[in-house]
Amino acid sequence: MKKIWIFLNLGIAHFLLFYMAILIITPKNMPLYPIIIWFGMIIFCGLIVQFYWNKTTCNKSGARIRKKYKKAQRWSLYSSFWFLITCISFKKINYVGSSISIFLGCITLISIIVTIIFHIKSIDNKEKSIESGVKSVIKYSWVIASLISFYFARSEISNILDISFDTSHNKLITIVMALIVIFIIYYALYLIVVIILISVSKRRAKLKINYFIASDYSMSICAPLYIIGCISFVAFYMQTFTIFKFGLEIAMKYDTRDTFFCHDKYMLLSEHPDARFMFISVGNYRALIPHDDDFTITRLTCTNNEPFYSLVSVVRKKDLMLTTLKDRTEVLASDLKATMLSDH
Repeated sequence: MKKIWIFLNLGIAHFLLFYMAILIITPKNMPLYPIIIWFGMIIFCGLIVQFYWNKTTCNKSGARIRKKYKKAQRWSLYSSFWFLITCISFKKINYVGSSISIFLGCITLISIIVTIIFHIKSIDNKEKSIESGVKSVIKYSWVIASLISFYFARSEISNILDISFDTSHNKLITIVMALIVIFIIYYALYLIVVIILISVSKRRAKLKINYFIASDYSMSICAPLYIIGCISFVAFYMQTFTIFKFGLEIAMKYDTRDTFFCHDKYMLLSEHPDARFMFISVGNYRALIPHDDDFTITRLTCTNNEPFYSLVSVVRKKDLMLTTLKDRTEVLASDLKATMLSDH
C-alpha cells in the first residue's frame, strides 16, 4: 500500500508543478486561460479523490521498490521542479537576465539527462542492450542532424541575405540557425525516445516487480519527461522568432561592422546610424537596418556617382507576390470605382 501512496504523491506533485508552469507561460489575455484553470482544478480534485480512494480500498502489497528505482523517481521530480523555476525565470527574463534563465535551463536539461540515465540503468539487462542502443542513436543522429541542419541553415541564410550558397558557410548567423534546427530535431527525437522508453520500461520492470507497480513506476518517470518536452516545445515554437533574433544580435557583432567602404573612404548611412554592414565582396555589402523591432535587409552597392552607393531592399518571392497582388487589387478597385462613376 505504501508504494501506491508514493506513486500517487508523485503524481500530485508533478501535476502541481506542471500546472503552475502552464499557468505561468500561458498569456493571461488568451481565451484559453480560464479553461486551463478550470480543467486544472477538476484534474487536481480527481487526483485527490483517487488518492483517498486507493488509500482506503487497496490491500497491502508485498512488492518492494528497489533503491535504484527510487533514484530515477527522485530525479524526475527534480526535473519537474527545475522546469517550473526555468519557466518563471524566462517569464521574468527582463528582471533576472537571460544568463540566469539559460543557466536554469541547463540545470533542467542536466536533471532530465540524469533521470534518463538512472531509469535506463534500473530497467536494463546485464548486456546493457538499452544503454548501447541509446548511445548509438545519439552518435549517429548527431552526425545526420548536424549535416541536415547546417545545409538547411546555409540555404535559408543565402535566401534571406541574397548571397551565394558558398558565401554562407563562414557566417556565424548560419551556425545560429543550424543550432536552432538541431534543437528542433532533437526535441522530436527526445519525444520519440521517451515514448519508446514507456513501453520498454513496463516490459522490463514487470520482470522484477509486479505489473501494476511496474506500470506506475514507468509513468512516474516517462510521463513527466514527455510533458516537459511537450510544454517546452510549444513555448519554444511560440518564441522561435525571439530566439532567432537574440542569436542574430550576437552573430551581427561578428559578421558585420558599423561602416562600409566605398569610393576610397569609409562611410555610413546618415539616415540609419544604427545600421550594420556585412561584407560580401569588394563594393558589395548587405545592410541590416533596424526597423520596428526587426531588421530590413538591403543590398548596398558602391557606385561612381554621389552618394557613391545604391540601396535596394532584398525581396523574397512571397513578398514580391504579395506586393504584385496588392498592386493589382488597387488597380481593380480603381477601375471598378471609375466604372461606377461613369454609370452615374
